[in-house]
Amino acid sequence: MGSLAQLVEDCLGIIKVYSDGSNFRSEVNDFPIKVQDDGSATWKDCLFNKKHNLYIYLYQLLSASNAKLPILYFFHGSGGFCLGSRTWPNCHNYCLCLSSVLSTVVISPDYRLAPEHRLPAAMDDALNAVKCSKFRLYRTVLIHGYLTGSTLTRFS
Repeated sequence: MGSLAQLVEDCLGIIKVYSDGSNFRSEVNDFPIKVQDDGSATWKDCLFNKKHNLYIYLYQLLSASNAKLPILYFFHGSGGFCLGSRTWPNCHNYCLCLSSVLSTVVISPDYRLAPEHRLPAAMDDALNAVKCSKFRLYRTVLIHGYLTGSTLTRFS
């Protein structure tokens, strides 16, 4: 009979890694930050990678004409390839602000997180998010990220 797996690493109770290689990820739902939506931009959730169930948020100014606005890909950070999501309020607020202030279309993709998915999974997802975009063919494209997301910009 084998022994029970021992806790090897505990990251604030959000991610727990065990000696047998298994891990536990809790949902992070309690944020002290609220979404600051002034109504100047709209967003929608779009599937961009069916195989890995990865989505993007697509942000656009409500007042935008049919002009071909620049596109800004924004890659979130917040946890060394282990934490973060385009849906977190801090990321969502930042993308709303970018879209509004810079008059751009903002695309904020999620990517697979460690330890469930080892590198280069996140890098592959970032590259695929940019590659799969039909917008990139006829608009100015900018790529931006913070923390871990800035690392991903090097591979997209």
